[in-house]
Amino acid sequence: MTGSGLEIERKWLLAEPPTEADLAALGAQPIRIEQVYLRPTPSAPVRRIRRSVRGDRTECTYTEKAALAGIVREERERTIDPGEYAQLLAEADADRRPIRKTRHVFPYAGNTLELDVFEQPPGLVLLEIEFDREDAPEPALPPQLRVAREVTTDAAYYNVNLARWGFAPPG
Repeated sequence: MTGSGLEIERKWLLAEPPTEADLAALGAQPIRIEQVYLRPTPSAPVRRIRRSVRGDRTECTYTEKAALAGIVREERERTIDPGEYAQLLAEADADRRPIRKTRHVFPYAGNTLELDVFEQPPGLVLLEIEFDREDAPEPALPPQLRVAREVTTDAAYYNVNLARWGFAPPG
């Protein structure tokens, strides 16, 4: 793998999607994402491929993840070409559906925020922030985003599980 390292990420469930005006005010840039989980292997229990489209630019990646402790995961990732992406689709995990979402990326209070609006299930909106260390200070979140609660350690909100179980918004 070319990109290998730790992923330290916190995640929040939003009560509702932000408005287009709110996203524009935050300077958010949209990225369309299709994420497909592959059948696990003994050496890589969580494998996925992702196609990201930003404007007229498409990028494909292959990723392996493994939980280490708390909110820390080991992540190995490499860029792949569209042909390899298409070939790897043959290894898709039949128990998981593809995840399709629009990710809005923007800087805020010294962090890069990633706000994911999922196509399925409708109404699911998650905000993610990656950190350099697990004990990073509590981040400031934009006031125009209506946060319902933090879901960092709630396995129901891990993408790998959303692909398997789906999601029903609270309420």
